[in-house]
Amino acid sequence: MYNLIIGYVGPTDTENEVVVSASRFLEYTDSETQMRYRSLTSDAVREIKSFPALLMQENYAKGAFIANIINITSSGRDYRITFERDEATGVIPPNEIERLALELGINDFEFYRTHWAIKNTDLYRVFSENIIDNTPDTEVLDFIAPNKPAVDGSKFNKDQVFIVHGHDEHAKNDVKAYVESKGLEPIILHLQASGGRTIIEKIDHYSNVGFGIVLYTECDIGAKRESLGFKWRARQNVVFEHGYLIAKLTRSRVAALVKGTVETPNDISGVVYVSMDAAGHWKDELDAEFRNAGFDLNAS
Repeated sequence: MYNLIIGYVGPTDTENEVVVSASRFLEYTDSETQMRYRSLTSDAVREIKSFPALLMQENYAKGAFIANIINITSSGRDYRITFERDEATGVIPPNEIERLALELGINDFEFYRTHWAIKNTDLYRVFSENIIDNTPDTEVLDFIAPNKPAVDGSKFNKDQVFIVHGHDEHAKNDVKAYVESKGLEPIILHLQASGGRTIIEKIDHYSNVGFGIVLYTECDIGAKRESLGFKWRARQNVVFEHGYLIAKLTRSRVAALVKGTVETPNDISGVVYVSMDAAGHWKDELDAEFRNAGFDLNAS
């Protein structure tokens, strides 16, 4: 997720605060995100502040910059946003903004409309894969966790939970918040320092955990050859990492959350699949799985 703020300030301006009309808030934002943040409760504000922000003037002629939102306050029919620039990333050139617009979830008309949108896209992932080479230094450092092997006499490290996810940022954030509410540390791979490791080496390095949660969300579609019966599928990396965690942690320490009508692998027996329902009953089911794996959730 990230905040997109267009038309108020650009990289050559000196302001660290903008005022956005409430009528321009959540324009060019998908319906699920609009429903989630249309009422700026304290919880909503806290979530929004945790997302990076991409700011630029209309038509982005001078490029854009990334910032962290420090405060959001309401003043009549306006929202006042205070931010701190991420100096490490510098200015994103106009040609890069244009090249990555589709992946950033920005349409052409949007560049010429003053507004504040919230995009269901991982901003740092897009830039790290295409522009920024030193991503670990530009990430929010609170998210970068050390590798924690199990203590002597214990096979599993019960302080951390490995979260595997696709492109559904809402689901990822909900699970991250759930894990933190239990007094545990969520490990999200792309937020960890690479240290020159390949992806598989990072997975191995950071999966010394007591439990794994795998998110099956509607990210891809697929079908058998010569069939038109397409079904929603999770990302390929999700299925791979699910199997990897089962092999490393055992089946009893891995649970898969299924959001929507997603096809799940049918050749793995005894795997725990939990429906990620809107009512939040999935949290109770995960509680049971954690306790079955030896976690004392009452202590958190």
